[in-house]
Amino acid sequence: MIEYIDFHTHRPTAEGVITPRSFGIHPWECENEEAQSYQEFKAKYHDNFADTDIIGECGLDKCSKARWERQQEVFDWHIRMSMELRKPMVIHCVRAFNELMELRRQNRGDTWVVHGFTGSPQMAEQLFRSGIWVSFGAAILDERRSKARECLGDIRSPFMLETDDSTCGIEAVYNAAADIRKTTLAELCHTIKESYLALFWGIEN
Repeated sequence: MIEYIDFHTHRPTAEGVITPRSFGIHPWECENEEAQSYQEFKAKYHDNFADTDIIGECGLDKCSKARWERQQEVFDWHIRMSMELRKPMVIHCVRAFNELMELRRQNRGDTWVVHGFTGSPQMAEQLFRSGIWVSFGAAILDERRSKARECLGDIRSPFMLETDDSTCGIEAVYNAAADIRKTTLAELCHTIKESYLALFWGIEN
């Protein structure tokens, strides 16, 4: 039986598709966050974070209009919440991978996953060595996105698949991924399920 897991989406989930619940402050929105300390942030959102499977989407974006210092501050609060609740994080990262890897080295705990990854195989390997997974989305459907497709084809570390805010269904992402990795849909589903179980429960089949 084919079982799809959509790791990260902003759209209603199709029937039968597994999607972890998430909550967080996107770096584009961090200037709108009124909390001025971690204690204020925790008091305001603790119940939201406790009632979810994964922390985020949060992160760092050097192309955002939000102040860099504020992005770092709010992201640090998410890291602390993730460590306290022992939950993984889904991360938005744009042109800040060096900073992200350094933060990961300083803050161990549950797994971090960069969503919508379109970087090189070399960058994915660097991230993994730092303790950060990647998730691939609709970009792999576009043959012009050669780096993302090459990375998906080469990657040997755990990874996830997602739709994010794309109008395509997760089935299309899985089909493209199976083709790129030269494997069957059933085998790919098994691979993703193994990653999913390891991510949330530390279970290996």
